[in-house]
Amino acid sequence: MPKRPQNRHDAYRLTDNESRRRYYDDWAGTYDTEHAQKTGYVYPDAVACRFLELAGPEDSPVADLGCGTGLAGLAFADLELAIDGFDVSQGMLDQARAKGVYRHLRQADLTNGRNMPRGEYRGLISCGTFTVGHLGPDDLRKSLVMAREGALCVIGVNAKHFDEGRFSELLDGLASDGAVCELRIEDARVYTKVSDSDKINQAKLAIFRIAGQLA
Repeated sequence: MPKRPQNRHDAYRLTDNESRRRYYDDWAGTYDTEHAQKTGYVYPDAVACRFLELAGPEDSPVADLGCGTGLAGLAFADLELAIDGFDVSQGMLDQARAKGVYRHLRQADLTNGRNMPRGEYRGLISCGTFTVGHLGPDDLRKSLVMAREGALCVIGVNAKHFDEGRFSELLDGLASDGAVCELRIEDARVYTKVSDSDKINQAKLAIFRIAGQLA
């Protein structure tokens, strides 16, 4: 029986890290052409460009959380800001490596903060990782240990997931505790060739700086 093609609807139904790893390993080779190009997937560029609009030369190196095939990294090509990519799928990392824009690429489980480099990055970006069927606010909290004090963060969160997954509670709590500062939430478009009337096709950008080293 022919294998069913991967698509964003099935990706939203993934339930654990191992299933996500296998799914994206299988999708990696056609992700850019069969998904990104056909849907007008502008989300990676929106996140990366928003970061670059706000960043200074001191906001480097940058960690791309759930970098996938490296679409967000393309915005850093020919810039002096170093960017490293982290993803659970080796297949996606192989595609990202072929783009030639990342300094380092690492297969990583972002749900396990114990295995993450601590306080090494002055910038964090992410798109498509904090979404339905993927990672939640607790995983974002664990990932923030990678950032050092003052780091600029532009974290894309699927709008439906943002509302239902209690991301506001996490971010407001971090701001109240003094762990992050300059917090603001902006809207972002995910696709240009898919209706954005449904929140599943919209995103929120959580933009903030790390105010102190997170435990």
